[in-house]
Amino acid sequence: MTASIYQQSIDKQRIIITGKHSGLIADLARHVLTSNARKFDWYTSKQPAPPQNDAPVILIEAQDQLAEYHPHILILSAVESNRLAGIEKAADAVPKGGIIIYPEADRELKAIAARERTDVQVIPYGTYKHEQKNGSTILVTSTNEKFPVALHTETELGCISAARELLKKIGISSGQFYRAVSTFRP
Repeated sequence: MTASIYQQSIDKQRIIITGKHSGLIADLARHVLTSNARKFDWYTSKQPAPPQNDAPVILIEAQDQLAEYHPHILILSAVESNRLAGIEKAADAVPKGGIIIYPEADRELKAIAARERTDVQVIPYGTYKHEQKNGSTILVTSTNEKFPVALHTETELGCISAARELLKKIGISSGQFYRAVSTFRP
């Protein structure tokens, strides 16, 4: 099936999201893109095939055979150690001009992402800067603007960071991101 998805998306920017938290990262990205009326295709191995439209990007949530999708952008979240070889193969498949986004605190994924690859940008992410107020979580931007969100745990705030790094790279502005993410409900 991966070869078929690759063939169907050969003219699109392929964004692969993998790992234990891939579902939340993908949901956040899809919500922000939809909120900003941006066209995208979506595929997960739980569905037979992605819808065919003229979207410039396809988000693919997958756990196996990642390299076969030929990702332009690879977003990593926590993975089991027995999957590290597949993650490394996928990272090696990212072409020149591609991007790998990984959790900075994960030493194994950091080692894979940071390996020398010609003209591949490597972007770490961590827990998004925030504050807790009256039981609510509020994101704090670099310009000290504040946006309440419905996510609270360190893992969820890391997923927000991963989605933010991805969406910056595909043209979503800070304002677009924060307005949309503040309306996200898990």
